[in-house]
Amino acid sequence: MCTQLLGSQNDMATIRLLVHIPRPNEPQIAADMLRELAAACHRGERARLAYRDRNGKATVREVDPYRLVHTGRRWYFVARDVARDQWRTFRADRVDRLHPSGRPVELTDPPDPARLVSHSIACRPYPLTVTIRLPLPQDEALRLIPATVGAHRSDGPDATVVDVGGPDADGLARYLIGLATPLRVLSPDSVRQALVRRARELLAANADDTGNTSTTGTTDETGPG
Repeated sequence: MCTQLLGSQNDMATIRLLVHIPRPNEPQIAADMLRELAAACHRGERARLAYRDRNGKATVREVDPYRLVHTGRRWYFVARDVARDQWRTFRADRVDRLHPSGRPVELTDPPDPARLVSHSIACRPYPLTVTIRLPLPQDEALRLIPATVGAHRSDGPDATVVDVGGPDADGLARYLIGLATPLRVLSPDSVRQALVRRARELLAANADDTGNTSTTGTTDETGPG
């Protein structure tokens, strides 16, 4: 879960005092780099970012810095990629250099940085994303599906919509069944169909010789449908 955001005007005292002590096996990042990223967000100037992706490929791009987000495990730099005209998240430990241009920019309609980072962590590494609705308040939904697995947004006081990434429809269906909780698949149809198919297989595997799925002899219990 995103626990800290830096970069607004009120964060300058925090930026000056920022000291980063990495956990064991956590990627190393210099405190000076964290301070520079947060200060860039505060300045509101376009900058030139030298960055390495997960495969080690180096790129240089122009960005409009916005916020620095801490998830409790890693720092993420949120900025608008100028060439792509897209809001992006960059792992701070993969930033090689950041050069301010001195050119001020005005950000229009910036995203919720914590939600953007959460969605990026949960969904971007995977080729397929399922959107489900849980009949649970968001705090309970977060206990069921951690923020590192799904991106959450409230749907009223008693329901939460969650995006979860996965390798394919069948893998996502297995994960959803493993939650063992009522839910509704909003999209895509491929995951909904895979979930229904697996639920029917579970019913068939647990039916007795007469086709009855109840183990108590009563008629008011049903399996997942």
